[in-house]
Amino acid sequence: MHFFNHRPLSAPARIAALLGTSLVLCTSPARAQMFRDSALQALHLAERPAELQRTARERLAAQPGDTQAVLALALAALAANDGPARQQAITRAETCTQEQPQAAVCHYALGTVMGVQAMSEGLLKAARSAGTVKTALTQAQALEPGWFPARSALVEFYLLAPGMMGGSVSKAQELARGAPTPDQARVLQARVDLQAGRSEVAIQVLAGLLTSSDPELADDAVQWGMQAGMRLVSEGQGAKAQPFFERLLRERPASAGGPYGLARVRSESGAHLEALKLLDQSAAGKGAAVLPIDYRRGIALQALGRSDEARAALNRFVGAGKGQKASLEDARKRLEQLGG
Repeated sequence: MHFFNHRPLSAPARIAALLGTSLVLCTSPARAQMFRDSALQALHLAERPAELQRTARERLAAQPGDTQAVLALALAALAANDGPARQQAITRAETCTQEQPQAAVCHYALGTVMGVQAMSEGLLKAARSAGTVKTALTQAQALEPGWFPARSALVEFYLLAPGMMGGSVSKAQELARGAPTPDQARVLQARVDLQAGRSEVAIQVLAGLLTSSDPELADDAVQWGMQAGMRLVSEGQGAKAQPFFERLLRERPASAGGPYGLARVRSESGAHLEALKLLDQSAAGKGAAVLPIDYRRGIALQALGRSDEARAALNRFVGAGKGQKASLEDARKRLEQLGG
C-alpha cells in the first residue's frame, strides 16, 4: 500500500532503546518485516486490523511512548479507511516524532496517514500537507535506509505527487537504485516503470517477486502487479497480463486478486461464463471487499442476456457506494438500459 493508496506501516520500540538501535539500523541490511514486535507482526500478517487497533490503544494507554503501538494504530486506521481513526493516528504520530525524533516508524506513520487523510479532504488540503508528508517520509527513510516500507512509501510519494508538491521521477529512480538488496531495487524500479506506462515490463518483473521472503515487498509486488495487469486488460492486452494473474492464483490461492484478474481477462475476450465462475471464486477470497466484483458480474451477466441477474448485481454495486466514480457512473447507465 503505498502513500495515497497505501496499505500498512511499520515501527521500532521505545525511547530508551531508540538512540542505540537507530544507529545500528542505518547500517544494517534490509529489515524484512513491518513490526519488530512479534505479536503485532502476527496480527498485521493475519490482516486483523480491528484487533491491531484495540491492542495498540491498550498499549498506548499503558505506555504512551510505545512506538510499535503508534505504528499499529496508524496501520489499523488505514485499513479501516476511517477519518476519525486516521486523525487520532496522526496526533499520536506527531507527538511521537516530537518526543522521539530518531524513531523512523513514527515519521513513517505520520507521513503515510497524513497523506491519505489529506487526499480524502480534497486537492487543496493535499497541497497544503504535501510538505509535511514529504518531510516525514524522507526522515523515515533516512533514519532506516534498509527498511523497505519507508523507502517504498517515499518512492510512491515522488511518483504520485505533482512536481510543484515535491514529486520527482528522478528521485524515485535514485531511491530504487540505492536500495540495499537486489529484490528491493527490482520491485521499486518496476513501480517506476509502471508509472511511466511500461506496464508489460513492470508486470514481468513483479511476477517473479510474489514469493519474496520479505512480506512487505511481496505485498507491493501484488499491488503493483495488479495495477499493471488491469491497465493491460483495459488496453486490450489481457493476454500479456494473464501469466501474472495465473501465477498470483497459484502462489496466493486464498487471495481475491488472482481470480479477479483472470475474470477480467476472460470477460474482455468474451468468455463471460468463465468470468462469472472466477468472480465467484474471487468473492470468497481475501481482499474481495475492495474489488468491484458486482460491477464486473453485472457487465458479464448483461453480455449474456441475463438481465434480471445483471440488474441485481449492478444495484448491489451502486447501493454499496464504493468504487471508482467512472465505474459507478457506468453502472447507473447500464441500469437505465436494463430498466432499473
